[in-house]
Amino acid sequence: MKDVERCIPSEEKYLEAFHSIYEGLTPGHKAILNKSYQHCYFMKDNRRLRTWELSEAAGYDGDSSGPIGHLGAKFCEFFGVKDDEFGQPALAIISWFADEINGYWYIELIPEAARAFKHFHLEAV
Repeated sequence: MKDVERCIPSEEKYLEAFHSIYEGLTPGHKAILNKSYQHCYFMKDNRRLRTWELSEAAGYDGDSSGPIGHLGAKFCEFFGVKDDEFGQPALAIISWFADEINGYWYIELIPEAARAFKHFHLEAV
């Protein structure tokens, strides 16, 4: 894979994206966003979210990387960028990394997306 500079949209752009695409998301994609958001603000056991926890929240078996990739592709489409401009489409909405000690894969919402999702929920109330 080629080296790609990761350009993160502003909080305002993410808020626009949530208003535009949220209602059209699958229940699983909404569950992934909600679980990611909740964990971001109320970090369980003072640790990051594991990929299998997103799968469990969304009712999927196994790893959640595929559904997260599809979700990221929707954001790429909204932002008018090709999937590979983020490196992988999921990186349009989340960051993920492997823990060097335990080998688990961890996920977290991009801070701009997390703040926008918080505002999106406040506006919906």
